[in-house]
Amino acid sequence: MKKMILTIVLDPILEKEYYVDRLYPKIETLATKISYDLGGKGNVLTKILNNLNLDVFSIGFLGGLNGVYIFDQLKIRGIYNDFISIKDDSRGAMYLFEDGQLISTIIEPGPRIIRDELVSFYELYGRVIERHEIICGLGSLPMGVPKEIYYELIDLANRKDKKFILDAEGLELTYGIEALPFMVKLNKNDLEEISKLKLNFENEIIKIGYSILEKGIEIVVIDLNEDGTIVLTKDRGYRLELFEMDIRDIGEDKGYIVSGYAFGIERQYDLETTMRLSQAMRIVYGFERNLDKVDMSDIKKIMGEIEISPIYY
Repeated sequence: MKKMILTIVLDPILEKEYYVDRLYPKIETLATKISYDLGGKGNVLTKILNNLNLDVFSIGFLGGLNGVYIFDQLKIRGIYNDFISIKDDSRGAMYLFEDGQLISTIIEPGPRIIRDELVSFYELYGRVIERHEIICGLGSLPMGVPKEIYYELIDLANRKDKKFILDAEGLELTYGIEALPFMVKLNKNDLEEISKLKLNFENEIIKIGYSILEKGIEIVVIDLNEDGTIVLTKDRGYRLELFEMDIRDIGEDKGYIVSGYAFGIERQYDLETTMRLSQAMRIVYGFERNLDKVDMSDIKKIMGEIEISPIYY
């Protein structure tokens, strides 16, 4: 059986976009366009890798009408998946655009996962893990899922000699780090929460990142938004920047960085190529709301423009 990248999507989102020419209070408004898409970091990662012709297998929780739509979209895209069916409706999010500009976002409350559903997920993970060398765990957790879940998933992956890439936040990130994933992706806010310190300077960010690396993690990636990325490995660190392009409005990372590393590791690229690939994907996807419009040629245009400088410990 072919090897695939396993993406863990614990809290998938159905994104609903409504476009109007002008919005007036207390007046009925006709939408000029309505669109639906797969959201949440895990789904974004899955879509990107699938668009770039990698074999992906996705697992998680799906329920209700939102869950049915998400499942149908995965099927249309040809994405292999096996989601646990839950009683509650999967999360939805509504984005309201006026004259092409996003003016409001409404996030629905997520589902509550009951014990039987959680047990079924653990059993599923235990069955499918053997078929995958790279496992990506991204995003937030629905209610009822323990904060320790990434620790448990990473621990099993390590015992099976699999590479686990973690992109989480809060307690689930903290617990996950303790299980020693192959790679962890963080941002400045994550580091401040972990260290309980206000990090005002780059050397402070590197110091806290290095303390995480010293636990036994192979790669620590720190996203600094428009200021680029810091990548820390056992031998040395790297500072990635793009000087010739204005990326001040790049927006938050929604799984783009992990997509680059999962792609590079699967294709067995060297570290420099993988870093360039990931940083280029962070930029290109950060500016393009419709991920389906991006192809590898767009990413390659940016890769050569990225400046990499070493960080010595």
